Amino acid sequence: MGLLKRWWVGFRDWWLRVWAKITPGPETKRGVFWGAAVAALVAAVFGGLDLKSGFGLWIDLPFAFLVAILGIALISLLTALVLSLLRVLPRFLSGVVIGACLFISMILPPSGYVFVPLAIFFGAALATVLSGGLRTAHLSKKILTTFLGFASLAAIVTLLVILAGNGVDEDGLKLQMKSEREPAPLPAPNPSDFGPYTVKTLFYGSGSDLRRAEFRSEVSIKTPTVDASPFFKDFKGWKEKLRRRYWGFGVDKFPLNARVWYPAGAGPFPLALIVHGNHDMAEFSDPGYEYLGELLASRGFILASIDENFLNSGIAELPKEQAVRGWMLLEHLKLWRKWNGAAGNPFAGKVDLSNIALMGHSRGGEAAATAALFNRLSFYPDDATIPFAYGFDIKSIVAIAPADGQYKPAGAPRTVENVSYLTLQGANDGDVSSFMGSSQFDRVKFTDEHGPWFKAEIYAYRANHGQFNTVWGNTDAGEPVSRYLNLKPLLSGEEQRRISKTYISAFLEATLHGKREYLPLFQDYRVGRAWLPATYYMNRYLGASYKPLADFGEDADVTSTTAKGGHISAQNLAVWREGRIPTRSENRGYNGVFVGWNRAHSEKMPSYEITLPADMTHGPMLVLSLAVTDDKAPELGKAKPDSGGKKNEKPKDEPTDFTVELETANGVKTALPLSGFGTLLPPFRVRFTKFQMLDDYAYKKPDEPIFQTFDLPLKDFGIGEPEQLRTVRLRFDKTVERVLILSQIGFENGF
Repeated sequence: MGLLKRWWVGFRDWWLRVWAKITPGPETKRGVFWGAAVAALVAAVFGGLDLKSGFGLWIDLPFAFLVAILGIALISLLTALVLSLLRVLPRFLSGVVIGACLFISMILPPSGYVFVPLAIFFGAALATVLSGGLRTAHLSKKILTTFLGFASLAAIVTLLVILAGNGVDEDGLKLQMKSEREPAPLPAPNPSDFGPYTVKTLFYGSGSDLRRAEFRSEVSIKTPTVDASPFFKDFKGWKEKLRRRYWGFGVDKFPLNARVWYPAGAGPFPLALIVHGNHDMAEFSDPGYEYLGELLASRGFILASIDENFLNSGIAELPKEQAVRGWMLLEHLKLWRKWNGAAGNPFAGKVDLSNIALMGHSRGGEAAATAALFNRLSFYPDDATIPFAYGFDIKSIVAIAPADGQYKPAGAPRTVENVSYLTLQGANDGDVSSFMGSSQFDRVKFTDEHGPWFKAEIYAYRANHGQFNTVWGNTDAGEPVSRYLNLKPLLSGEEQRRISKTYISAFLEATLHGKREYLPLFQDYRVGRAWLPATYYMNRYLGASYKPLADFGEDADVTSTTAKGGHISAQNLAVWREGRIPTRSENRGYNGVFVGWNRAHSEKMPSYEITLPADMTHGPMLVLSLAVTDDKAPELGKAKPDSGGKKNEKPKDEPTDFTVELETANGVKTALPLSGFGTLLPPFRVRFTKFQMLDDYAYKKPDEPIFQTFDLPLKDFGIGEPEQLRTVRLRFDKTVERVLILSQIGFENGF
């Protein structure tokens, strides 16, 4: 103990001598103050610019400064209290507490936690230099002050450069797209090309809108208001008054506003409504779909972009507004039904009310599905004192990067029946980062296998959330969070909107104009490759005639099939289990089967086999729904995969292939590679932000399993009659190692 004590005393004396030489002088205090003050001033200015309350910059900036003054004063008092408490603690313990707090603030996002101490260090160093105190200081203090000044300045500049830049593209996929056979281009006109009709526009609305001139002095048709107060029974007090003052109306007088693009001609024309999602309520979202309005009107559709900005985020948030977004769409449809039969109205006799589509983006995508549900109900499911009486002939729904589950009717997931459904999603969506539209896809049901309906989804690499709307742009979060987003990998806005124009136009042509020649585009995006921007796509398609063989949700038996009497077996698989299908942060709420193999050091052939029930009748098209995971399969007989000594090894960017073998009742076997029917792609790994720690914190995983459907005509295997088929066998003989999820195996009739 004597030696340890002498060592400690020696270290303490040395530190006291060093500290005496480098102790900050009085000028440092001024530098610290001004460094912190300037940092706070800059933050207040950015806060005022980013606020966008709708009342104007002359309100936003003073409000931001007031918040800064009051906030800094309060934090200063709390800090003084903490420091006064630290004085009674031993000096070393106080230092540990302060050091721990600084360390935590530095390693946690956002970077403002780093910027403030850097500004303080630089201010202190600069004040020391400007006061002349550095000339008489000890050499060690000169060195330390100079180092801290330049290091903090360099760090500040680096941070600002990173925040001002577009980010990185280090994780970009570079795939060798191999296919045994490429499908022929679709022999149909490009659906994103303008059609033969002259496009006309008009506005309809209240005629007295306080914030929107186009819905005040420019309306061609004045519309009544609707009373939404039954949905907002608890929205009262100062919040209700503040929102009423801003908009000029309350929840009892919501306006029915829209901008319309329509074809010149007698009609009647199919009607489509599109509604935006949640955005800054002062930055109006409804003009952002003009590119769709002009295209669709030229092709013989009426498109109305609905104004629901008064439901959006901003001052005095509206509670539980998600259901009202869908209800408002149906209230707009009531106007169109009335106008179509009103002599003298610009749309009298011009609306084909037997062909209606509802479309929406983000929360608007969920609203479109909600409206389709409400359309067939007699009462609001969450409060049956609110009656419904709609009954419109809604044929199709388009959901663009939709939310899902924010509104659950009567607390249950929303199911929609007998409408066609299309959902589009960008893999680089920094707002709705999981493919929620795919969950709604699974809850679209068809009750008649002979019906005209189908459901489709398209998942596009490098597409984000906002660029489907020209107002929202390429940032998927408000300021200041948008400065942290990684924008470099994104498609341009024009490229991304080519995707929505192509698919939405083709979808409406197929479902409202009856042009079924566009259906193969939803079955396999490659037939329209010339119409789409160069990126990677995953697509899923199911028609009304789909009949499941195995959907893996009927029971806990991995050997049973959904179709009664079938049987499943497997050989030499390293992974074989049924379980919940994961998303980026949660799961889909239903099961799939996970199959994995690793043939790196084995000659045993892994396979997965389904024997059909003897009495099963089905269509002539075998349908497989598959997703590749980023899991690594262990070798056969091992519990865990061999990492080869490499930690955090990324999966290989390569497609997956295997052999599909079909066997008839009389034992004839025919095999073809899956790649002959499409390319099974790896997960699309995405870097959402400029800082990996932010990705790990906010987005959890760089990818999620996305399903692709593969349609395999039995005739391609030499099976002329569907009833000849008895066994479907997947032989994993091509790709050496992989873990897949199968969500559906079944049959369709085809087009």
